[in-house]
Amino acid sequence: MFHKAINHFLIILLLSAMPILSSESAELPPPHDGNFPMDTLHNGNEFPLVGLGGCSGTRKAHVLSALEAGYRHIDTAQAYSWGYREDEVGDALLDTDVPREEIFIQSKIHPEDLGYQSTKKAVAVSLERLHVTRLDSMLLHKPRCWEGACTKKPEGTWMDSWLALEEFYDSGELGAIGICDVDDRLLVELLKQRIKPHIIQNWMDPFHQDKHIRKRCKEENIQYQAYSTLGNQWNYRGSKINPVWTDPTLRSIADAHGADVAQVVINWATRHGVAVVPASTNSTRQKSNLDSFWFDLTDEEMRKIDALDGASAVAASGKQSDQQVSVTFENRGNARINSYWVNESSGEEVHVGNLEGKNEMSLTSFHGHKFVFKGLDGSTVFSHTVTKQDGHTQRHIVKHGEL
Repeated sequence: MFHKAINHFLIILLLSAMPILSSESAELPPPHDGNFPMDTLHNGNEFPLVGLGGCSGTRKAHVLSALEAGYRHIDTAQAYSWGYREDEVGDALLDTDVPREEIFIQSKIHPEDLGYQSTKKAVAVSLERLHVTRLDSMLLHKPRCWEGACTKKPEGTWMDSWLALEEFYDSGELGAIGICDVDDRLLVELLKQRIKPHIIQNWMDPFHQDKHIRKRCKEENIQYQAYSTLGNQWNYRGSKINPVWTDPTLRSIADAHGADVAQVVINWATRHGVAVVPASTNSTRQKSNLDSFWFDLTDEEMRKIDALDGASAVAASGKQSDQQVSVTFENRGNARINSYWVNESSGEEVHVGNLEGKNEMSLTSFHGHKFVFKGLDGSTVFSHTVTKQDGHTQRHIVKHGEL
């Protein structure tokens, strides 16, 4: 039996994994110049790039304090087991003096409610809980269920749910539709739908920048929204540290501006056109997160943060576990392969990158971690379990479906 440490997730894509990623730093977007970042969805609706996240126990009082501080974008969900309280967001909307039309309200449908009829019912539940007749945006929280995430088997698939969302959008009850945790394969299918997503919400922070999907979203005029921008996912996935808060590069940039690390990260992400929804129950922190645009990062500072993508959180902590393994996978075929880490405790397949044809990907992993590789059609090419017996530095070949 493997040591429990194998369940601790620490997978980092190195910059050499996908050369396409380096293109982002070639031409940097203009600085904020003191302006709060707004964008426009592909349907013409205005979209605030900073909102209040609804997980981590955000309750009515916290929503009210955020609205009082100036937030005009509230992100919530139906997943109460994940810390959301959709009904308390609705109660706050009843009590606030901020006009309803000034607030962008977004919720998310639990994956156990995937399916046409289930989604129809779920949207009706959200409208009732939030005390509104129209939601500005509704996302599918996950494209599928997995053991531990759902208490029941879904009625249908994300495609069935998408049909229902399209109909709500047509009726005007939803102002935008979208989905979370999108990889290449799913994006291809989404673009085949009658109405393509207005918003895609994926995990992104300075050490996990999801540059390929962000690039695809930009090409398709889809708004990319990040969750866990301030590094929470590293803790959720087993890391003992949050590298965003401890990284010396981010700290030195923050010190240079008299700002804090969260403000630097929010400024950096939104300058790249990424929407962020950091959760906070602290009114002081809410205000400082929202007030992240009184300074501008230099182009050099932007590029330094861009270069953190793939940097090792283990290196940031100054510690190395005897279970840690550096692995390089080489794709000698011509077709792109999607790679996933399998969370052994939940069964969830976490997308960790795209292995381009004639290219390679380097990962910092742990003994016992399992990876699966899939083609763009979703079929499994191969699976591989890392073992420290093969050495702490390993190289494996993925070629024509064979490792």
